[in-house]
Amino acid sequence: MNNNPELNELVVATVRKVMPVGAICALDEYGNAEAFVHVSEVTSGWVRNIREHLKEGQKIVAKIVFIDRIKNQVDLSVKRVSEGERKRKLQLFQAEKKALKLLELSAKKIGKTMNQAWQEAGNALLQDYEALFPAFEALSRGEELKSKLPKTWLTALKEVAAQEIKPKSVSVRALLTLKSFESDGLHRIKTVLDVVSANAAKTKGVETSVLYVSAPNYYLDVTASDYKTAEKALQKTQDALAQAAAKQSVSFALEKQKT
Repeated sequence: MNNNPELNELVVATVRKVMPVGAICALDEYGNAEAFVHVSEVTSGWVRNIREHLKEGQKIVAKIVFIDRIKNQVDLSVKRVSEGERKRKLQLFQAEKKALKLLELSAKKIGKTMNQAWQEAGNALLQDYEALFPAFEALSRGEELKSKLPKTWLTALKEVAAQEIKPKSVSVRALLTLKSFESDGLHRIKTVLDVVSANAAKTKGVETSVLYVSAPNYYLDVTASDYKTAEKALQKTQDALAQAAAKQSVSFALEKQKT
């Protein structure tokens, strides 16, 4: 675990003291080490009253613009952080806070301290994943870790990940239209729809379902861990449906819906 902030790094900080010339902050990710935001780095344009922008106890995302390790001086800038960067950093920060709790729970399971947790598991995970939370996410999805860990740690981490993390999922929906003018049309349409469940069973980590809307329309829903996987599964199902519909002489159309 890196205990020293780096130049140009985005950090989460807590405002400790606000003064006319700037604000003293504590770096949340670096043991509450002290840093300073000059009033000129608070926001673009003229600042009439710094307290209109910063308050004691406020969490901010800032960029490190100056470091003097000899004097233990760290200067921050709030205005050089875009809104998108601020949101992403806060999301990562919250995820890592949760990951630390998960690591602590894992350590307690096998009677280890947090120091031992870092030495025996945490540091290895950081080398392979750059952050702890992605490693726990991988475990929650049933993936094998990149890191080589002792079996006791691996078991504990897997159990905690399964209990505490609900795998992310995304869904895509398409409107499916099936028509048949044959005397056994319903049977033909059912045969075509059976392709959906048969095709879904072949794709690991993807859920596919059909919801009846009104004749001759159905919703085809595909759920996966990410949009790329979901879109790929939808295309695969569409191809299988088109082939089955042609074989059964069923009119087929599929239109992706906006989500």
